[in-house]
Amino acid sequence: MDTTTTDAERRVPGQRALARVLYACAVIAGIVTLVMALHIAADVSSRNLTGTPLSGTLEITQNWSMVLIVMLAMGYAEQIGEHINATILTQYLDPVSRWWSDLIVSGLMFLFVSALTYYSITAAVFAVVVQQVALGAITIPIWPVKIVLAIGFALFALQLLMSIISLLINDRPRKSDV
Repeated sequence: MDTTTTDAERRVPGQRALARVLYACAVIAGIVTLVMALHIAADVSSRNLTGTPLSGTLEITQNWSMVLIVMLAMGYAEQIGEHINATILTQYLDPVSRWWSDLIVSGLMFLFVSALTYYSITAAVFAVVVQQVALGAITIPIWPVKIVLAIGFALFALQLLMSIISLLINDRPRKSDV
């Protein structure tokens, strides 16, 4: 294999398409964050000015906004390397050991997130069948959010798989690194 090839030339098939989908999801999560902030500000203003809060703010925020923000942004955060990374131990490892550690942790994360994906899909199917709602100040359907939850986990799992493949293809330590 030619050692002068760039990472872009050794891209994993489908990586560019997944990157676009994850970016679009992150943009949607950002928009939802802004809308949620405006909604909460309107609720606080209404409570302070008129003495009555906006009905359903808590239900909408906890059952829709927060789920959309977190689930749509997880895969993108993994793609750009912005997930929390505890390097207190791995910073002292040599490059080969660090690579193995990254590979093992990524593999375990992929297995865990794949299990979460499976169970969120089964929960989404059930929620759709029963047309699941949350009861509170207002009744709010949550079955659509269960679908987003499953999609978010699936995209996160796909990005973890891409990260593992990239580790194997592009980031394998060379003998000169030791």
